[in-house]
Amino acid sequence: SSSSAASSPILSKNSQSGSLTSLQNDATTGKTNWIISGVYKMNNINTANPVFNATFYMMKTDGTAPHKHTVSDFKISGKPIVANNSTTFNGTSTVTMKEGPVKDVPTSIKFTDGSAFSLWFDPSKTKSHFGNTVIYGTQHLICKEMPNYCQ
Repeated sequence: SSSSAASSPILSKNSQSGSLTSLQNDATTGKTNWIISGVYKMNNINTANPVFNATFYMMKTDGTAPHKHTVSDFKISGKPIVANNSTTFNGTSTVTMKEGPVKDVPTSIKFTDGSAFSLWFDPSKTKSHFGNTVIYGTQHLICKEMPNYCQ
């Protein structure tokens, strides 16, 4: 509806891409131990079936154990929740892990104001691989704004 789009900048768009730029805690020690860097895109935002995809690298802060994850097949549960200057899409997605794709992972995708972003996976479905905090990002891509930096 137009009233929800007016109070939620993201619902007035058809698509949004951005960067994942986050530090994650190690699930066992609780210490900051992992860097996440990647991209996401959400299409068909203001429909009953928004499409969300992401790919990101993950490595220890000392540069070891680099690996990649992808997120796909997002299925929304209910409607987006607009509250406190943010819009949250809850549902499930498929997340690639070392052992292979994990399907039906409870997932929360949150757009805050016009610039911040966060992504959460149920740690019980991912063996706490992403720690105990959300994965943060932005609603901006430098490679779109400054393409000469990315060539």
